[in-house]
Amino acid sequence: MRTWIVALGFAAFALCPSAPAGSAPAGRVIGVIDGVSSDGDQAFLSGWACQQGRRESIAIHIFARQAASGPASHAFVTAGQANFFSEPAIAQRCGDGGAGQHRFFVTLPYGYGAGTTFYVNGIRVVNGVPNDELAGSGAPPRRLARAEIPFPEASVPPVAGTYRGQLDHPHVFTTQSEMHDLVTRINMPGSYSAMRFAQLTAQVARDLTSTADWDAAYAGCRIGPYLYAFSYEPQDRHDKDTHDALGLPPSTRAPTGGAVVASRLALYAALVDIGAHAPAGAPNADRAAALAKRILLAWADHGFPRDAAGHFASLSTSACAHGGYRENFLGPVLPLQVGRGVVYSVDAQDLLESIGALDAGERDRLDAMHAALFDWIRGGLNQGEGSTQPECQRYANGTANGLAALLAIARLRNDWGGFDAVLAGGDRAPLVIMPWTRFIVGAIYGRNDRALACYPNSGPDGLHSGDGFTTGVVAAGEVQDRYRAGVLQTFGYPMFTLERLIDAAEVLRNAGYDPYGYRGPRDQSIEMAIDYYACYGKTPGFYATVSRVNASACPNFEQYYGKVVNGVEQNVIFGAYRFPSDAAITSVEDAAKARAATGAFALDAILFGKWRG
Repeated sequence: MRTWIVALGFAAFALCPSAPAGSAPAGRVIGVIDGVSSDGDQAFLSGWACQQGRRESIAIHIFARQAASGPASHAFVTAGQANFFSEPAIAQRCGDGGAGQHRFFVTLPYGYGAGTTFYVNGIRVVNGVPNDELAGSGAPPRRLARAEIPFPEASVPPVAGTYRGQLDHPHVFTTQSEMHDLVTRINMPGSYSAMRFAQLTAQVARDLTSTADWDAAYAGCRIGPYLYAFSYEPQDRHDKDTHDALGLPPSTRAPTGGAVVASRLALYAALVDIGAHAPAGAPNADRAAALAKRILLAWADHGFPRDAAGHFASLSTSACAHGGYRENFLGPVLPLQVGRGVVYSVDAQDLLESIGALDAGERDRLDAMHAALFDWIRGGLNQGEGSTQPECQRYANGTANGLAALLAIARLRNDWGGFDAVLAGGDRAPLVIMPWTRFIVGAIYGRNDRALACYPNSGPDGLHSGDGFTTGVVAAGEVQDRYRAGVLQTFGYPMFTLERLIDAAEVLRNAGYDPYGYRGPRDQSIEMAIDYYACYGKTPGFYATVSRVNASACPNFEQYYGKVVNGVEQNVIFGAYRFPSDAAITSVEDAAKARAATGAFALDAILFGKWRG
């Protein structure tokens, strides 16, 4: 067989915890190209590959035939990883003892598809054999009916309920009845809600006097300015980068987390509009609504990539679609960097519409922006499924943000078809390869579950390992985004994933479904996850450091040794609100409330008021 070898900065991801190598001697690299599927202009290459006698997933290098005036040449296209679930017949061919994952599903660069002739090399994990071509190389690939990846379970339970259309606002993350209930609690002197509303009022006053240029928006190809100007309020030392990217004068302050600020302003305006008692000297609610609208319309009119006529470009036709992964406006980073802001821009529009603050033309402009963002984020999620990453990364916070954003947009626009596709996937249109029901059962570990393959440990615990660390065992309720290195990240990242699962669940609940009664194949549920982390709120306590002594009552505490219990409190007070009979959660509710009232994310508008008292 012909073999092309290319020197690449690419290494196969190892399983974490590492799978033991098969005992049989290393054999040939084998595999098959199944064919090409597509999602509009985006194509994916599927098949399987392994090194016989080895359980490890192998890398693949994809080449394409180039038309040339001279002899035929082959150009490198991309690299991938054959680390998706594979069926017993493939395990038998691979001779891996039945424990391997050998299927691949690779996102191809735009311009490659079913009309391309591919050559795919499987890359050995043990030396002594060549990096052989897979069967089907050099032949026209089959066109596959749809883009799909193999999941560990053939099916997952549906979420009980039926979509309920709603024309009145708000109807995305909250409802009129919930807003009125919150106002009642706010107007009770000495209540927890009254104290938190006073905090909100003070922050809105600061927002209204900010010198930031809220009319500035970004439409370039760097992903960072979208994150810091639109999606995320804390700047993390990126203020100068954002300022320069927006081309602002030296004396002008860059906008920070515009969608987050708009959501907060719109919430304040809506609460005052329906009767919340603002303290003396409180900001004018109409001014708050006007600034929220101004921020959203700046992005609707001038933000995000455009075509020559000024209309939103599609993901594939955007001038940003053909650059590097990290810095450019490419699909796999959209669900996290942009999706985390879209939930707030949707919330802001929904609340502004509830108080009649948008006219028909303004609503149309915002609807057009959110429709474009739906297509971009959905396409980005699909592209991400075919990017080179370990199994654990597919069920992390980036996908959680993207799915919450898609459900929110579909609900805002009363798009039942899009909503159903994001919720359940399958052969529904539009295509969503990783729907919410699939994601939640992978994102939350269930009873008698196994650890997902992840980044390799390089040390004995999370304090002495490299980019990531994970134990070989898992506990029911753990959010698998737990592998992050860093004292604050090991709790912070899974709590971010859990928060976005909750945000999505609130959308589902308001749309007529029962996400809080949902149980996965191994009993995975949002309540189970909040239960698990509430244990760390009890001992060692919120924002305390986990030790081998103070957290021994919590299952698998070794995963978190030396890490700070941060971000747990917000999800615990929400858990007490939705699961009031769950003693494991309510027993630490008071401590969680006290801690949740402080910090950079204390005034998150989406879950504001979703607490007791």
